Amino acid sequence: MSTESTQTPKPSPTITPSSSVISTDTSNSLISINATAQLPVKLTPLNYLSWHAQFNALLLGYDLLGYIDGTHSCPPKPATASPTSPHTLWVRQDQLLLHAILASVSEQIISLIATATTSKVAWDKLNQLYASKAQSRVMGLKEMRRDSKPVSEYLQCVKAIADELALIDVPLSDDDLFIHILNDVGP
Repeated sequence: MSTESTQTPKPSPTITPSSSVISTDTSNSLISINATAQLPVKLTPLNYLSWHAQFNALLLGYDLLGYIDGTHSCPPKPATASPTSPHTLWVRQDQLLLHAILASVSEQIISLIATATTSKVAWDKLNQLYASKAQSRVMGLKEMRRDSKPVSEYLQCVKAIADELALIDVPLSDDDLFIHILNDVGP
């Protein structure tokens, strides 16, 4: 008589070159972001909007946006320490996100956020430093003149500024853009 055990094999962790899922239990999974592979555009003082767009898309894709926007707050610390407590897992995931942010900024910017203790603190500091430039971009659009530029080049410049503003949730209405373009294109 055969006594065969029917144990369910434990799934092995999924590891890819661009990200790592650390754990086999999805409720305890930590996601590590490979900034070099997944965030090819490093943040510089001149490219915040495109950097923000790529980072935001990645966070949305991994369902991690709540860590940096504050909607997924840290659970309370348990009375007894446990490596699998919700608090510990949250802190570990948040530190992996903070690392991804630090790894995706240029050397001249890293010193501005190096003291951040959470991903949200780093994210908010970067927003404070660079997103506030939206008003100057709106003014830049209002002051932009076609002058001797070809119409196609002028329209590309207007579209680029409008897209940048939309990325930071300061979209311009189509009517505003249309009126600005018509007033400036001329004969």
